[in-house]
Amino acid sequence: MTEQSKIIAELHILIMAILKNGSASVEQGHELDKLEDILLQQNCFKEMKDSEYTYQGEEIAALFLSNSYNQAIDKMCEYNILPEDFFGFTQYHFDEDDDEEEELVKMFTNNFISEVVKAHKIHSK
Repeated sequence: MTEQSKIIAELHILIMAILKNGSASVEQGHELDKLEDILLQQNCFKEMKDSEYTYQGEEIAALFLSNSYNQAIDKMCEYNILPEDFFGFTQYHFDEDDDEEEELVKMFTNNFISEVVKAHKIHSK
């Protein structure tokens, strides 16, 4: 499990506890802020300058969505983003209830993810 995956898992646990209680304690609020700050330092969340995308992960997602599969794999390698981290980013960052993002979320099936993992391994050798 990568550092980004661990952070997202911790965030998920914390958020579920907050939802269960109905509100966040001061400690939970601080922990949430700390985890989000660490998450924003991960490669998928690196901010892009002079781009229509906020984060590197958004650019890769847009390339996949526009059927620029090889370019997306190239960018993953260029930005040093593992498939596990990219797909964790998409699950965390994109909202499947948002009409514009729903198509992207549906695109990332288990089969698609397996193909990306294989292509990334081949490309990064």
